Amino acid sequence: MKILIIGSSGLIGSALVPYLQQQGFEVGRLLRVKQKQHPYWCVDPLNFNLKEFANPDIIINLAGENIADGRWSEKRKQQLIDSRVKTTELLVKHFKHNPPALFINASAIGFYGERGSQIVDENSDAGNDFVSQLAQQWEDSCADIESTTTRLVKIRTGIVLSNKGGALAKMLPAFKFGGGGRIGDGQQMMSWIDINDLCHAILFIIEQKQLSGAVNLVSPNAIDNQTFSQALSKQLCRPCLLPLPRFMVKLLFAQMGEELLLASTHVKPTKLLDAGFQFEYDSIQKSLAMQVK
Repeated sequence: MKILIIGSSGLIGSALVPYLQQQGFEVGRLLRVKQKQHPYWCVDPLNFNLKEFANPDIIINLAGENIADGRWSEKRKQQLIDSRVKTTELLVKHFKHNPPALFINASAIGFYGERGSQIVDENSDAGNDFVSQLAQQWEDSCADIESTTTRLVKIRTGIVLSNKGGALAKMLPAFKFGGGGRIGDGQQMMSWIDINDLCHAILFIIEQKQLSGAVNLVSPNAIDNQTFSQALSKQLCRPCLLPLPRFMVKLLFAQMGEELLLASTHVKPTKLLDAGFQFEYDSIQKSLAMQVK
């Protein structure tokens, strides 16, 4: 089977491409740079050069600028929207008349927004935050690809734990030098997933044809930020003594800090569990032991 991946150079894509190749899939990376080895495309003017991936069995769209890369100005917010929504709309328009059997589109648990201690799953409503609006627009932009011949899955991903990048990689330097600690009061819930389980879950979605619509990619065991900070410090054999106060988060990161670092979202992977998926790294201790060595 042929899989075409958009956004293959990001944290998830970088792990997913070799993983799917190891499983026997032929994987194409749709890039924005003209080249001989991989398929590529240009947005303005719109032009696809898909080579042997003109008729992929599966499309996985992970494209989108890093949401945690700096403060959110109005210009930056629009860039985050456009990099997700416009890209997806162009892909859907191109492949709608020659659709794949499966279209997997990235989304995020930011869809649910700030929820405090409330537990949410795929049946829960969207929140009212910017990240919620962003996720909703991203999911809406791929809706037209769904049909009787094309299964659509929207993967709402939590905090991805990987030593190759993302949130964990940004935290590690401070914690390694004994400067780590909770963020704010540390009570906000963190819904996370190990990068290995994430790759396994995407393969599971490919194989389980009854799965469609929104699917939460998170560990079944969300934890609060205080517990996470203590677990990371313990794994590194370092103290957990220097918290980042709430006012400093707001001062340094403004709205981005409030919605990504201070917001509490306790998400359950109900669809995956009901379908029989088994997490290998279901506890934070197992994941950190794998990712932090």
